[in-house]
Amino acid sequence: MNDDLLRIDDLSVSYGDLIAVRSLSMSVRKGERFCLVGESGSGKTSVAMAVARLLPDSAKIDGQILIGNQNVYELENRRLQELRRKSISVIFQDATGSLIPGSTIEKQLFRVIRHRTGITAKAEINQLTREHLSRVGLTDHHRILHSYPSQLSGGMCQRIMIAMALCVKPSLVIADEPTSALDVITQQKILELLLSLQNDLDFALLFITHDLRIAAHYSHTIGVMQNGILVESGSVNGFFSEPKNSYSHQLVSSAKMLSV
Repeated sequence: MNDDLLRIDDLSVSYGDLIAVRSLSMSVRKGERFCLVGESGSGKTSVAMAVARLLPDSAKIDGQILIGNQNVYELENRRLQELRRKSISVIFQDATGSLIPGSTIEKQLFRVIRHRTGITAKAEINQLTREHLSRVGLTDHHRILHSYPSQLSGGMCQRIMIAMALCVKPSLVIADEPTSALDVITQQKILELLLSLQNDLDFALLFITHDLRIAAHYSHTIGVMQNGILVESGSVNGFFSEPKNSYSHQLVSSAKMLSV
């Protein structure tokens, strides 16, 4: 029985003359943590945004992306919006920048919950808002809800973004460098929170990072990208014990030197 939740077949993404992704094929199983690693400009984010169909109109996309049995690029707008509301959630790298600076957290959470769940009763949304904040470890509800993003720490803003992403029960969560703007201690707390929530909610996690040490601790499977090409993918244990590609070998050697 095929338990692939996400399957990408021969994906290419280009922006004019720039080819960002070249003939990439990969799959993510239900409940799996798949970490896509590579240096800046390797095409990781283009893959992630292609999966969510969030690339700009200027991008040219070839290939096939299936979530469950649905081809993302064959869905008409209504069905695409339904897929995004209920099945796919994206956590972006700059939480503070992704939140609306001139709107309180309460207004933003209310808007997201109403849009993604279809619930319109204010009392019910209010209750759900507090439940979702508590789930991501934020208990000072009154202060947080009446704050603007600039009044909160980066770690708190990232927790709010996670709460927004998980206000439904998505089958796939895409986390694009979700800890890159945070200090090391906060990074670890956010990553451990994501893992705990994944265990509770059983979603698949496509995690994008340039930090191989994060990939080593928080993934089941690693895919390595170089110049838009997926040069290697496999289990995290096999990858670190015996990388098969020369570029992968360099990454592993560098990560081991940094950990000494």
